[in-house]
Amino acid sequence: MSNEIIRNGVTEKLATWLCGHRYEQIPAAVRARTVEVIFDSVGAMTACSTLPEVKAIVELMNAQGSSGDCTVIGNPGSTSVINAAMCNGGMAHGNEVDPVHATSVGGHVAAGPVPSALAIGESIKASGQDVVRAVALGYEVGGRLMTIFYRERDYTKRRFYHTAVAANITSAVSAGLLLGLDAQAMQVALCLATYQAAGPDNMTKDPVHMGKTFQVAAANRNGVTAALLAHKGCYAPTDILDGTHGLFDAYLNNPEAGPEMLERLGDYYAITDVMHKRYSAGTPNQTYLAALFRLLKGVKPEEIAEIEIHMPTRGVKRVPTTRHASISAVKVSAIAAATGKLDFYQLHGPQAALESAVASMQDRIKFVGRDDWAGMEHGRHAIVIVRTCDGRTLQEDTWFEPMSRDELKTKFNELVGPQFGAARTAQLEKSWLEIETAPSINALMQQLRA
Repeated sequence: MSNEIIRNGVTEKLATWLCGHRYEQIPAAVRARTVEVIFDSVGAMTACSTLPEVKAIVELMNAQGSSGDCTVIGNPGSTSVINAAMCNGGMAHGNEVDPVHATSVGGHVAAGPVPSALAIGESIKASGQDVVRAVALGYEVGGRLMTIFYRERDYTKRRFYHTAVAANITSAVSAGLLLGLDAQAMQVALCLATYQAAGPDNMTKDPVHMGKTFQVAAANRNGVTAALLAHKGCYAPTDILDGTHGLFDAYLNNPEAGPEMLERLGDYYAITDVMHKRYSAGTPNQTYLAALFRLLKGVKPEEIAEIEIHMPTRGVKRVPTTRHASISAVKVSAIAAATGKLDFYQLHGPQAALESAVASMQDRIKFVGRDDWAGMEHGRHAIVIVRTCDGRTLQEDTWFEPMSRDELKTKFNELVGPQFGAARTAQLEKSWLEIETAPSINALMQQLRA
């Protein structure tokens, strides 16, 4: 084994491409999709600013007394760029409502680059175009990482929380691009970010959302810190995505997984495969929920004899009953069937009514794991069968349908409206969908303060 730095490897080539890829080189359709990802993420962060796990992080950061000009969404005043990255990063995955990566069947890629780009962007008064570039390219790294992680990791023997690991790195990329790092400094930032990556996946035992929220909050803090240190001229080995002792060796026991990060750079953009969520629930629940709501139109809860839901076996394993109501498939489906809806504020409001709904319905719901649905695309596939007490059988074989921009606007208003009111929410909608015209994002960020 050689201790020499690997030159002209994956890390160097990727960093060189990232630092040289300009806003104007990103196709208009990709930029439009990036705007939608930022817009959807801002809606998610605004709603999640109200959650107890997020409030605890914000209170802790405020208690440190750090000063600065950066916004903590849904809160008054301002704070340092690192504190803002951590607080807003926690909001970005404070619940299951943020956009995910369809190709990797649900990786929460956006929760890394978006909060960090907004924090660094506000600290340097970056333009909307610069922020869009930083998010698009940060997501580019995250989407590629997440696809490799989803395919290569063993769901039962070698589990780690891929979102948190990737978010450390994507946060550093987006922050580093806004700070103007050159290729070598970007390689350093990638390394320093990876040094901080964690991601134990014991959140499968977490009845709330603290494990996921905190790990993503910390990842944004870590990525921004890494980029700022690289910007100051700090050095670290410049080959963290290459060979033994690197990222892929540590997490996948496969030091040769890295070259896939370079395939079709500038041709395929990972952010075009974003999956916006209709429902405030884990990714494995999204497809069947749409079919379930369609089938249950006109069917009263007491008329339901049995619900049978088919999904990939790996999806069933990922949603155990120990999880929060927004993640556990048994709870999600029972709440949806019993109440006829599933939204953010319902899931995070008084729990007594939801617990009653789950208790009355969950014994009538059965999940069938499909071993024959092994392809990654089947993470967006479901069969739902509803049998009624009067002998009817309703069935739908369905695939996930992407959300339109109008649907994203409706979702944004449902998430933001309860916090900021209709008039302010309408202004926020307009401003964030027009982020590319902003000479500085500071006014947009300040509109998100309490």
